[in-house]
Amino acid sequence: MCTGITVKSKLGNSYWGRTQEFNVLLDYDGAIIPKNYDLSTSLDHYRTHFAAMGIALAGNPLLVDGVNEKGLMGGSFYFGNDNRYVESDEIRKMGKLPLAGAEFVTYALTNYASVAAIKERVNQETAIAIVDNQVGIPQHYVFQDESGASIVVEPSIEGGYEIYDNPVGVFTNSPKFDWHLTNLQNYVGLSDMIAPAIQMDNLYVFSNGKGSGLRGIPGDFTPQSRFIRAAYLKHFSEKVDDEQVIEQIFHILDSFDIPKGVVKVSSQTDVQYTQYTSAYDSKEKQLYIHLYENRRIQTLSLKAGRLDNSVPQYFELKREQQYYSMPKKNEK
Repeated sequence: MCTGITVKSKLGNSYWGRTQEFNVLLDYDGAIIPKNYDLSTSLDHYRTHFAAMGIALAGNPLLVDGVNEKGLMGGSFYFGNDNRYVESDEIRKMGKLPLAGAEFVTYALTNYASVAAIKERVNQETAIAIVDNQVGIPQHYVFQDESGASIVVEPSIEGGYEIYDNPVGVFTNSPKFDWHLTNLQNYVGLSDMIAPAIQMDNLYVFSNGKGSGLRGIPGDFTPQSRFIRAAYLKHFSEKVDDEQVIEQIFHILDSFDIPKGVVKVSSQTDVQYTQYTSAYDSKEKQLYIHLYENRRIQTLSLKAGRLDNSVPQYFELKREQQYYSMPKKNEK
């Protein structure tokens, strides 16, 4: 149950953000994976071509989302029912590298410089494999680069991927991405303007006021509803300068924040909730994140001095809520 959006600033710079939901508390780190590093996977290994930085499962060079030194950003999202994974031996017979679903984002960010490179090469180089006779968590992926181009990569065909251009810069979960684009047709009447009052015979019917143009926008947490809500909130939000884009991303994604207990999976204690919300600056290669437990924004940069390290680096996320004490204003 994740939601992602791409936002461009007034100057045309590209930013991306996402929420990360799960029903099991995962331990996360900030992580930087160096280039020219021999990275082991579940079924093989490969050498990284670019340094990448993002949110990883603690102590592992396994990025859930991130950005690389070339400004390519992306992340993995749950993709139930439509994934088509195959045995690793079949993938090797095709001359491709078999990857577990959770390993694809790391592979893409450490091997591709742009969206165009992914589109051109990925179906010749990798495929998602069954690992230890298990599919694992089914996933699909979204990427965007400094140009603002965005694509969706779905392992929905055996031994390869279906790739879609993402013209709206919005991403959620199943069903397949092309269905979500078609579903937008059902909501073309939504507006950012307050609906006007009307005269109905002898009765003057007042408008019900603020937000009435968005009356009927879906508010539940299904992927279908979140896609529509994200598309329209992003569409109607104003263009801002680079200095305001990150806060704009957090404001939009706050609409998808799931408190603990609202979405139950299989029992009263098995709940899905928003474990973190992250945002990325493609130009500056900067990460911003706040956690469920700590709403204060934490940052990590892929600085030039960190590109030449020979092993992955990990950075602690502060889970305890941090507060800022207001200073007394200067009296004139």
